Amino acid sequence: MTNIQISRRFIMYYFFYKRLLLYGLKNYLLFKASDKLKLNSKKALFGIIISAAVVVSIVLAIFFNPFKSNVQVFSDSLSALVSKSQELTRKYQEEVGKWNMKKHDNLTMVTITDRYLSQFEELENEARNLSVPNGHDNIKNSFIRSLESEAASYEHFKNYLITENRTEDQLSNDNLSLAYQYEKVYADFLLKNH
Repeated sequence: MTNIQISRRFIMYYFFYKRLLLYGLKNYLLFKASDKLKLNSKKALFGIIISAAVVVSIVLAIFFNPFKSNVQVFSDSLSALVSKSQELTRKYQEEVGKWNMKKHDNLTMVTITDRYLSQFEELENEARNLSVPNGHDNIKNSFIRSLESEAASYEHFKNYLITENRTEDQLSNDNLSLAYQYEKVYADFLLKNH
């Protein structure tokens, strides 16, 4: 369930139970005003308390789902990191596209690459801190290795920009292919668990 779905569901329940609470409060005040219906006022107060308990339990169920398995929590966390890495890759590839169109010179592209390499390193550190359920270490490791390989590819590309050594360019391509191989492992896992 996405954050948007959770937010929409929360708002829907919030307004529904807010109306229910206001209805119960209105009835309570009406019954409170008439002395002959003291018994009904106790029922209205009981209704308000029950309604409040239902609202609280729904909010807790939405935001703190106790039925989510460790694998699902891991899958959600990994998915968030994968989204970050995809966005980072997309932005870097846009810069490479500008370099290909001669909008960036080699020195500018080296500076841009250094900036992105530090962001990949931060993402790797986040991935290393990810809690993993038993039997799923290979999924986490494949994501980390994919990030490492992609970063190595950009490091070799940077070296190619500086030296114009074709071997560095080939190493860059090889590491990018390796990153893709690791990506297939965790992508299959996410596909099965989302």
